[in-house]
Amino acid sequence: MRSLALVPCLLACGSPQPSPPPEPTARQALPWPVPDGFRGETIPFPLDFAPGIPHKGVEELRFAPGFFDPAQPGYWSYTFVWRTDDPAAMDAAAVGGELTAYFRGLIDAVDQARQIADRDAIAVRATPAGARFALAAHVFDAFKTKQPLDLVGWAERGACGTGGLWRFVLAPAASALRPQLERLAASAACDQPVPPPPPPR
Repeated sequence: MRSLALVPCLLACGSPQPSPPPEPTARQALPWPVPDGFRGETIPFPLDFAPGIPHKGVEELRFAPGFFDPAQPGYWSYTFVWRTDDPAAMDAAAVGGELTAYFRGLIDAVDQARQIADRDAIAVRATPAGARFALAAHVFDAFKTKQPLDLVGWAERGACGTGGLWRFVLAPAASALRPQLERLAASAACDQPVPPPPPPR
């Protein structure tokens, strides 16, 4: 009988103890999303078309569907971010100046046939609007129509350690995609991994 009485003890004492639950691990950050129909692009600083913009880091862009088609709701509607290693703290004049250099350089690089003559008219004005800067940009569609185009939107800087994260939204005033662009811009965060830029052509 003693041997039978020991059976429960042997079963209990000899059975393995349950493993402790695993330690929680930090969720891996996901890249800044590219919504369905959008096109993403990554460009390292210094920008080839605007090397005078003095930042280090990368630019990420999200182009709305139909960005290059004047007949589409997403025509020239996009959001982009500058993920800078430097603080990139700027006032309104500096934001407007850098974006003016940006668009003049971009249009100069695309319009190699010089079909756009009035390049001095390309300008971006930034005005303080709370924590943001309101943007008004007069540019040209160098990709397709070569006609002037007015865009409105905003820019906003956040600190990322010793660097910066600038979010930009620009689109024609009547763009129906502005709410989606606003949400997409707001989803850009410091810890998101950045896809490598394409190799030089």
